[in-house]
Amino acid sequence: MAITVLALAGSPRRNGNSETLLGWCLDAARAEGAEVVEFRLCDLDLRGCRACDACFKDGTCIQKDDMHLLYPHLRDADSIVLASPIYSMGMPGVPKIVVDRCQPFWALKYILKQPLARTEGPERLGAFLCCSGTDLPEVFSGSRRVVRYLWHVLGVTPAGEVLVPKVDEKGEVLAHPEARAAAEDLGRRLGRQRDT
Repeated sequence: MAITVLALAGSPRRNGNSETLLGWCLDAARAEGAEVVEFRLCDLDLRGCRACDACFKDGTCIQKDDMHLLYPHLRDADSIVLASPIYSMGMPGVPKIVVDRCQPFWALKYILKQPLARTEGPERLGAFLCCSGTDLPEVFSGSRRVVRYLWHVLGVTPAGEVLVPKVDEKGEVLAHPEARAAAEDLGRRLGRQRDT
């Protein structure tokens, strides 16, 4: 059975730098035989977490929006890759909404004491791809912490990250062959068959 890779494109700009990184990564995963499911998050109807704690009852979010399209994939995908730019020293609003809306998984794990990890299947892997227009020393720090939290809540093992500073204008990442090589390497790792 093919490895499933969930790809979350977190930029509102189509075919921008972070989506280019994602494309390289996914092409490499497909070359390994992976089945890729991709969502452009800004095309979905996603609302912020209300902090209503309704998910504490049974691990289900009561909001009726497109997050319910993502939940099954977030739970079951063998690999997950999140691609996002940096806006104002952090992750943009829409991908952060997705992370916040993973509160039902947190509730299952910590309130309801139900395991999220599958009993069968390969180790779940996660990767983060990110571009920033600046090269300030801490520009990626906040987003990296958010993504580490996401992997923890979902029971995903971090497989790596590609962080590219000083790419702002669309297409500037094309001048960084080392970023392409790193994204492709991650894609191969995410898409490759591995032990169960």
